Amino acid sequence: MGLFGWIRMAYDTILSWSPVPMIYVVAAIIIVRTVQWFRGWKKGTLLQTSKAIGGIAFIIFLFYFAWGFNYNQVPLQTRLGFDLKKVSQSDIDVEFRRATEDLKMAAAELPDQLTLDESIKCTKISDNDLRPDVIRALSVLGIPDKGCVRVRQLWPSGLLLRWGTAGIYIPQAFEGHIDEGLLSVQKPFTIAHEMAHGYGVTDEGACNFIAWLACSQSRDSWVRFGGAFTYWRYAAAEMPADSVENAIHSLSPVVLRSIELIRENDKKYPDIFPRFRDAVYSNYLKHHGVQGGLRSYDYVVMMVQQYLEKKTKTMGQ
Repeated sequence: MGLFGWIRMAYDTILSWSPVPMIYVVAAIIIVRTVQWFRGWKKGTLLQTSKAIGGIAFIIFLFYFAWGFNYNQVPLQTRLGFDLKKVSQSDIDVEFRRATEDLKMAAAELPDQLTLDESIKCTKISDNDLRPDVIRALSVLGIPDKGCVRVRQLWPSGLLLRWGTAGIYIPQAFEGHIDEGLLSVQKPFTIAHEMAHGYGVTDEGACNFIAWLACSQSRDSWVRFGGAFTYWRYAAAEMPADSVENAIHSLSPVVLRSIELIRENDKKYPDIFPRFRDAVYSNYLKHHGVQGGLRSYDYVVMMVQQYLEKKTKTMGQ
């Protein structure tokens, strides 16, 4: 199972039951220690500087000890035998059309009450709803699934969205987090993505791929729709504008309304320093071996194409 598996199980056994997101506890400790540090300046500059360096070093150490060393694992794409360089624009076109049909089907399977604005915005969905689907996907892919990873919905709304992200996994808190301000239709895929991080997957494209697989195989119609909707948006981002426009005209009202409501919601939380944020995070990902940096999120389309192609070949043998 490896060291990370034991760390994961130990934490989940002791604290995953807590109704309080651990990030609030961690933040409180950091604030208290920072206040104490400021009050201690009279003890001498050298002493306080050494304490500050020690505190930062401990946070960095905890990051790598609790999760960060997973960056050294063999990428999921490699383990599954995917060759993303072989995926052509023609392949992506075909995958986009498949994703469009899949989204239509998922929308058609929704009961009428889940097509209303209130449902698109506020249908209750939590990590407990997604965990069986994520564990099933991990099992299919041969990824260890021990433990009970929590994905908390952070208050206040916009705390993450204003930084251009829907979710984040924080190793020092041992939990994933999504923004409470997300619409419900966005939450299934995002929760599954952050939960995949919690099980030790570091690559962003791989976590998106696991989220797609988990949602697409779910028994819950809302999870399937939310997953298909978010994945379709990733696929659409890889297509020319006219192709996307033609596809949009064929989509059902619940999909069109979801797109409209998300655009309205995004306006509530404008990005803070988007260029600086993107540059820093992209460099961080590349430094830790995630090829493509921020672009790695979009590799999910090529990964799905490769997965389905391999699955079709296997079934045909």
